[in-house]
Amino acid sequence: MTFSEKLIKLRKANAMSQEELAEKVDVSRQAISKWELGDATPDSDKIVALSNVFNVTTDYLLKDEIENPTGTIIMRDDPNKNIMIGKILRFLSTFFYGIGLLVAFQAWATASGLYIDGVYFPQLQGLSAIMRGFIVQSIGIACYYFSGRFHKTKLSWGQKYLNILFLHYMPFSAIFTLFVYREPLPYPYNPALGGDTLWTFWVVLAHFILMGIIGIIFLCKHRQSKKQQKEQKQD
Repeated sequence: MTFSEKLIKLRKANAMSQEELAEKVDVSRQAISKWELGDATPDSDKIVALSNVFNVTTDYLLKDEIENPTGTIIMRDDPNKNIMIGKILRFLSTFFYGIGLLVAFQAWATASGLYIDGVYFPQLQGLSAIMRGFIVQSIGIACYYFSGRFHKTKLSWGQKYLNILFLHYMPFSAIFTLFVYREPLPYPYNPALGGDTLWTFWVVLAHFILMGIIGIIFLCKHRQSKKQQKEQKQD
């Protein structure tokens, strides 16, 4: 953790504004802002003043490898190894999201119904397919969760798009088909057309395009939100 990150963390943990901290160490608010942005480094006397204000050691403030406020060095695993494991898990998460979608599609195309306590419910075959697909996708969710334990790698726009598309496709399709056909299905399909392959292809394609547009809108809003949070941190 860098000096600027530690300074932001300590200031917020002590519920101080930049103005209040600036007053305690006898500098301007602009100086505090530059320190937190990493644009400038305080002089040695200001480092000592900061350590007294926050009751931490100067080594903790100055040395990135020290993440314990008492000054003890925390031994960590090889960062390159952690980064690689994190990236692999993120890749596997997207992989299982997509495989789960395909499993649901295949299960819906071949399933003949669902048995509950020995009673046959042909109208629940779509729900059965969705459940199978979600079980596979839950493996991807677990991979994504554990990837953050190793390293919080940033996803590319392409991977973010695929994650949103794969994870949101079935829920949106289930809601849509529940209202239209009175049965939740993993992808839009009109039984009245007798399983017309061409019609189903175009409906599925249109659904993918719609989900893509929704995904892009979501990502743009998320990026704008992150930018606003960064600006608030600077204040």
